Amino acid sequence: MAATTVTWTGDKTTFDVLGVKSGHHAAADSAEPLGAGAGLKPTEMLLGALGACAGVNAVLLLKKMRQPLESLEIRVHGDQEEDWPQKFTAIQIEFVLGWSGETDDALVEKALDLACHRYCPVHATLEGGVPISHSRRDA
Repeated sequence: MAATTVTWTGDKTTFDVLGVKSGHHAAADSAEPLGAGAGLKPTEMLLGALGACAGVNAVLLLKKMRQPLESLEIRVHGDQEEDWPQKFTAIQIEFVLGWSGETDDALVEKALDLACHRYCPVHATLEGGVPISHSRRDA
């Protein structure tokens, strides 16, 4: 099971996001004037999670398919509704790949498609939707 703990720092709208298993931290916040701008906006974290998930799988697949990958940047852009809750209406993932030799375009396209549509749980969750519930417990 994947899990995070998100703790309010006490400063405006700044939160510390902790990966329970990994122990890694990230800061989340709203932009000014609501927040202090001390971290990624939660919507940026969502897009970043999608890009990182697809990227991990792309690297692994391209290496397995013996493609000479030298660099990879993933640019993820999301269109949002104007009104609250400002949900995403479309998300675009752009893979910017650098090579150290000749590539097989069909294998590269296959790897990127599999990275997104077969192996990325973040992509599958966003694409298919998932029920989300909430509960309350007083400290």
